[in-house]
Amino acid sequence: MKQKVESTGVLDPNKKVVTYCGSGIAATWNALVLNKLGKKDVTIYDGSMTEWATDPSLPLETGESTK
Repeated sequence: MKQKVESTGVLDPNKKVVTYCGSGIAATWNALVLNKLGKKDVTIYDGSMTEWATDPSLPLETGESTK
C-alpha cells in the first residue's frame, strides 16, 4: 500500500494534504492511513462535501465524469 500511495506524491513533505469525503467519516480513515504511512501534517475537512455543497458562496462544479 505504501508504494501505491508514494507513487501519487501525496507523502511529499512539501505538499499540504486535506482529506474530505461526503460527510467526514472516510476522510478521517484516509488521514489515519496517511499518518501511519509517515505523512504527519494531514488536515481533515470534517464538514466535507455535505457542508461545502450547502454553502452557495463556495465554488462547486457539477457535470459528467471525465473518467
